[in-house]
Amino acid sequence: MRRLPCPFLYRWLAGFALFALLTMIFPASRASAQESKFTIKDDCTAFAFSPDGQRIVYAARRYGKAKIRVRGKQQKVPIEHDDIWEVTLNGRTRRLVDGSKLVKSATPFSYAIQAIRIAPDGQHMTVEMATRALAPKGEASGRVKSGELTDLMDVQGKEINIAGTKNSIIEGGLDAAWLADGQTVAYRKEPEGSLLYTLAYVRPASGASGPILPGHYFAAVAWNPAHNVAAAIERDRDLGGPIRLVWIDLVHQSKRTLANLQGFSGHLTVSPSATQIAYYRGGNTIEIRSVDEPGKATQIKVPYGRYEWSADGKYLLLKRGPETQSNLLIQISLPSGQYHDVFHGLLYHNFHISPDGQWVGVTEPGLQMLKLYPAP
Repeated sequence: MRRLPCPFLYRWLAGFALFALLTMIFPASRASAQESKFTIKDDCTAFAFSPDGQRIVYAARRYGKAKIRVRGKQQKVPIEHDDIWEVTLNGRTRRLVDGSKLVKSATPFSYAIQAIRIAPDGQHMTVEMATRALAPKGEASGRVKSGELTDLMDVQGKEINIAGTKNSIIEGGLDAAWLADGQTVAYRKEPEGSLLYTLAYVRPASGASGPILPGHYFAAVAWNPAHNVAAAIERDRDLGGPIRLVWIDLVHQSKRTLANLQGFSGHLTVSPSATQIAYYRGGNTIEIRSVDEPGKATQIKVPYGRYEWSADGKYLLLKRGPETQSNLLIQISLPSGQYHDVFHGLLYHNFHISPDGQWVGVTEPGLQMLKLYPAP
């Protein structure tokens, strides 16, 4: 008697045929398309690529406890002292800064790293922090004081003191960036009682410091440190008058007005080549102007969000929605304005494009694990 094939064999053959068909139709599976070059499983609060794109410096959230005396009793309170690490393209890591040893304070002091920016020379960096400290005795003792500061370091994690002072801190300094000379740091600050910013500089080696364009006030600024320039939105101090888009030469501390804008809704940027400026004109319109021909503007309809330029200036990468919320990443082709989701519609909390244009670093929602993917 001839033996009939096993029903299991039929099911196996049918399943194999279906798998082969799907493989031909969809040759790259979601998993393989989303395979990252490496994953850092720390809670990464901020990160930045080196200018050559070969390494990433990132901040890892780190909590501890400090002892304080409340109503005669000693208590432990949680504090944050973030570490700073470096990871190379092969995934090798090393700690640059031990957060528990960075700050020496007689009273409990907590800091969270918000941004890291590496200088064009690849040798220096600025580390922006949000701070909380317990006021010392005699100064509203027991009250918590909040603030913001920037710490100046080299890329080995060693603090760079400002001559004439005993520390490396720019109190109240925001968006600080080393310029191409490796000697000058430009930053913005918020004068008390003002909704606008002023610009300033410091040269740590000599201690020289002062305002950039004294008497001028700005609603936004975007540095391009590699070219020693910046774009800014200038306003009269009373917020009257036109919205002026200006171009600033940071070396000579001079400016020229490019255009009076009909509207400005935020997120001013300068392209890596320092030839184009982009900003949101309205809630769903990005306007792009050439530095050489600022009178002409290209308008692109896209969702509101945070975006970065690609290294060659051919597309923007944008995360939809508020900066503090996780969302989709979309790629916007220039100048057509056509866009589509990238990374298969997954959600991410933060991202940066490497200066060489080869990589995109992202952090995931929740525990902000850092992953590195080839650029889309």
